[in-house]
Amino acid sequence: MEELADQLSQKVQIGLDQARTVLNQVSKTILRKANPNKASELLSKLPSSITNLFSLEEKKQFTATQEDISNEEVVRNIARETGINNKAKSQKATEEAVRLLQEKTHEPGLLNNIMGKFKNVDLNPFD
Repeated sequence: MEELADQLSQKVQIGLDQARTVLNQVSKTILRKANPNKASELLSKLPSSITNLFSLEEKKQFTATQEDISNEEVVRNIARETGINNKAKSQKATEEAVRLLQEKTHEPGLLNNIMGKFKNVDLNPFD
């Protein structure tokens, strides 16, 4: 996870601890939003440094149920958990984390198929 956190930290200009938190939260969200079969497959593809952060109970939950979580909620959670007090930066960090995880898992559909609604988040509500 350190390599991914370092890449995310540099790309989005956030601290390393913030990047680790984003990766953890985004991984958890992807697994919660995926259908149970896909979640099981993803658990085997994600780096163990990430999956080891999840309890056995969480892993069972990922492979048993699919949750409907809005991307706006994900961005709010990322902002709250990391202390990034900028919605656009939180969204960018979230999207970039998904891209990094796509590359790492060789799952090109993560952003569009599971996390696909980011395009609808209005980054500038004043226009």
